[in-house]
Amino acid sequence: MANVRGVLLRALIYIRVSTARPDMISPELQEFQCRGLVDRESMLLVREPLVDLGKSGRAFSDRQIAEIIAMAERGEFDVLVLWVWSRFGRNTLESLKNLERLTELGVEVRAAKEDFDGRTVIGRFAIRQMLNIAELFSDQLSESWKETIARRRRLGLPHGNQGRFGYYRCESCPPKKRGVPLETCPQCREGVLRVEQGLLGPRLWEAYERIAGGGNTVAITHEWYREGVVDQVTGKPVTPAHLYDILDSGFGLGLVRYRLPEQLHVVAPDWDGVPRKRRNRCRRPESFGLYLPGRHEPVTGDRVTAERLWDRYTQRRGTMPKRATVDDRHTPRYSVSGRMRCPYCGGGMQPLLRAKKVRRPEVCGRPHPFDVTWRCRNQAELGSCPGAGYGNLEHIEARLVAWLRKQADAPEGMVDAVVDAERAGLAVREEEVRAELTDLIGQEDEITNAVAARAVDYEAARRKKKRIDKQRAELTTELAELEEARAKVVRHPGAAAIQAVLNAWDDAAPARRNAMIKDIVRHIAVRKGRGLPLEVKYEITAAWEPLQQP
Repeated sequence: MANVRGVLLRALIYIRVSTARPDMISPELQEFQCRGLVDRESMLLVREPLVDLGKSGRAFSDRQIAEIIAMAERGEFDVLVLWVWSRFGRNTLESLKNLERLTELGVEVRAAKEDFDGRTVIGRFAIRQMLNIAELFSDQLSESWKETIARRRRLGLPHGNQGRFGYYRCESCPPKKRGVPLETCPQCREGVLRVEQGLLGPRLWEAYERIAGGGNTVAITHEWYREGVVDQVTGKPVTPAHLYDILDSGFGLGLVRYRLPEQLHVVAPDWDGVPRKRRNRCRRPESFGLYLPGRHEPVTGDRVTAERLWDRYTQRRGTMPKRATVDDRHTPRYSVSGRMRCPYCGGGMQPLLRAKKVRRPEVCGRPHPFDVTWRCRNQAELGSCPGAGYGNLEHIEARLVAWLRKQADAPEGMVDAVVDAERAGLAVREEEVRAELTDLIGQEDEITNAVAARAVDYEAARRKKKRIDKQRAELTTELAELEEARAKVVRHPGAAAIQAVLNAWDDAAPARRNAMIKDIVRHIAVRKGRGLPLEVKYEITAAWEPLQQP
């Protein structure tokens, strides 16, 4: 369908992948097909593709559909390009409502592989049918998974077949790795795990005993880090939050857990404050209605003792405060949330409140800034950064305001020249990587045609395909890193914009302050030392500074 309008159409590409994996190539394939349609129609891409990784097509609230509609309301593009119609959504009703809204705004929606003319009656009918098929496929897949989960529950097996902390399959089976199909021997095919009696099993039992007796996970994870204990499933040290997930599952005490049908979803306020129905992702014991005896053994081998310990643990766990709500997780709690960095380990920093007995009176219903202390997350959770410093929010904001005043008076012309040069260099490398990816796709097509014509031996073609897959995975990773780096390269906002932030700072709420400095401050590093001048203790990196320091 050629562009016969005689005008230059502005296009926006939208990509969605249900399951994000390290070795996935679906985003690249979708983008390649979409760019092909854009090139054939002589359209102009208004920006880089919008990508939703690991997002289900059944829900719309947690995807970038709202951002697409907002861009359409501002008149920023004329055509939305998809790979296939199922990428837009697998909920027919919601999909049609959003498509109708885009049509009202004058936006044409196209699918590169299922290109129907939505301006005709037959085209609209075909689009509805494709959306119905997408929803049917999703419903069938859902029913299949429900039957599989019910069967595993009847057999006393957990919901998933991944590895578990403190357990293994057998000496001959490799451990489960993320994104890699599970390989098991015939005797382990049923999925019953064995207790690891050497190190992890006893540590897991000890953790249950300590938490049930009034201990805390931070002390346990610090000890485990010093002793070199890691989760054999992820290969990483165990953090306090991850330890709670391990203990809350009850697997180490011989139990498997399942949710009741009424517990599968919750109604909670979303980022915009509107209550919406979404999947229940809470991992605490009270959010699971069924804890059943599993076919595996508890880490002690004694089910009676394990059940008594589980009762003590859940009783203690019920007295602990719950995590933040959905709305709290989306709204920054402090002005510098997400901007704090430890200069010694490079990790993020987390806020902690001082003990209640020494806290100052609240300010406007919020903790006093002096009582909000930022500490290195790695040191707080694992004790792995002993040289880390800490600072309070009151001093951090004072240093930030002084820095903003200085930036408002600084010339930005020279900075913009450096930023433009860095952005241009990243863009050139991006084009080179895209060209290499296109060449690899062409090589794959040649191999396929050669095998079909029996001009190449199948084994030789398979080895060549394996090398191509490896190259493509490396190039895809590099492309994602380049796009992320280029997105972080921003221009100096100008003295007027920074002065506007200073004028609104005193009256702005923490979330508003956080949004105002988003494109101005990249991160704030906190150095160790009492009594240091604020400009030395708190080092601020501007968003427009080059990413690669000489």
